[in-house]
Amino acid sequence: MELKDGFNIKDFVVFDTNIRIHPDAEIAKDSIIGNDSLILDCKLGKVKIGVGCVVGNYSMIEDNVEIGDGSKVWHYSHIRNGVTIGKNCILGDYVFIDSGVVIGDETKIQNYVPVYHGVQMEEGVFLGPNSLTTNDMIPRARTEGGEIKGAQDWQVSSIHIGKDASIGAGAVLRPGIKIGEKALIGAGAVVTKDVPAGAVVVGTPAKILRYIEGYDPK
Repeated sequence: MELKDGFNIKDFVVFDTNIRIHPDAEIAKDSIIGNDSLILDCKLGKVKIGVGCVVGNYSMIEDNVEIGDGSKVWHYSHIRNGVTIGKNCILGDYVFIDSGVVIGDETKIQNYVPVYHGVQMEEGVFLGPNSLTTNDMIPRARTEGGEIKGAQDWQVSSIHIGKDASIGAGAVLRPGIKIGEKALIGAGAVVTKDVPAGAVVVGTPAKILRYIEGYDPK
């Protein structure tokens, strides 16, 4: 069978400021959506979305999230409450951003990346596919009394990622570390301590291989 016309195609609702919203999208009241934004089939809590943004199909964005102008959150992503995403950021498919995370301008997060509570990223950060941030040195599902842990039972150790740093595919960052400006973390590295600005680190555990030009401390 050859279909001459489209099938089950739904027209977007277009507002006079060129905001286009899919008819199946769910958006909480008092949300703010900037001009020229595209909202696909997703679920939005009370959010503030800037000018020229995109939110992809089947993504979920919880309450009190702010997304800067020109940023894109692609398909099947989940942004939890209280997250701040800067301008011109790109979040790929299946990205999870935990509550309270701060993402600087022009950051790029590739597919299948979880970013957990306590992480802060400056502008221009790159997180490769399947890279992983962690936030608890001794994670347990249950307390010593045998009860399932709640949010108050976790001891969060924050991670800070400096401006223009790059985290390679599949790399793991241990809780409580700082990644310096323009540092390069190799694919699959397990980073267990602070990384100086401009350092290139590889391996398990990660060790400094060299420095990029202009950052060698010697």
